[in-house]
Amino acid sequence: MAGETVRLVLLVGAAALASGSQGDREPVYRDCVLRCEERNCSGGALKHFRSRQPIYMSLAGWTCQDDCKYECMWVTVGLYLQEGHKVPQFHGKWPFFRFLCFQEPASAVASFLNGLASLVMLCRYRTSVPASSPMYPTCVAFAWVSLNAWFWSTVFHTRDTDVTEKMDYFCASTVILHSVYLCCVRPGERGVVADLVPAESAAAAPRAQVHRGGPAAAGAVPARAARLPASLLGPGCPRHLARQHHPCPRPLLQHLVLGHEGCGTRIM
Repeated sequence: MAGETVRLVLLVGAAALASGSQGDREPVYRDCVLRCEERNCSGGALKHFRSRQPIYMSLAGWTCQDDCKYECMWVTVGLYLQEGHKVPQFHGKWPFFRFLCFQEPASAVASFLNGLASLVMLCRYRTSVPASSPMYPTCVAFAWVSLNAWFWSTVFHTRDTDVTEKMDYFCASTVILHSVYLCCVRPGERGVVADLVPAESAAAAPRAQVHRGGPAAAGAVPARAARLPASLLGPGCPRHLARQHHPCPRPLLQHLVLGHEGCGTRIM
């Protein structure tokens, strides 16, 4: 107990003070923003600003006040660097150079590409997996949740506002929650995919050919059934799909014991 107390005291003593979002609290930054808004964001100056503002900037929601904050942010950063200080944060975020209407260009492009990849995989999934598969609705719903999250991530990194920030964080949280749900409801895998092959004669026991494992020796049915997946992928099922996506609900042991014909394979 004494040792834990000593470690806790040392840990607390080693903590250093940190200042977050120091830049927007600087008087030079606040004065700069105030003067900029007084000169450019009212009356005829505001009309002049709107007349020379590019259309893509106005469509992205950049206002005169936002432009003043952006310009004064870099004025403050320049003063920090001249005095040998590190670059500060502004409003809880690091400063980024704006490109066109994109406030964080690299992050916006990365989010867009992730969303595009999710859309492509959704289209491939819907064309490859039958709609009757047990996990089909869940996986399609997960794809739409991911697309929604990447859309708002792209919007947020393009234009950072209170609304886009909350939508980005909340939608990202839905992806995490849906991922946890998907892990809970997704059937487990055994690591091998087996095809049951009818024996050469009716009296012979069924034998199994296991991919990447070679032919399995014939033995007792229950012992061999424990080594194979819980569901059978027969000739009538898409072999390129994972087990949770094919519409064969019968467990393998039921196939072996009852001689049930399912998914195109007959156990002799």
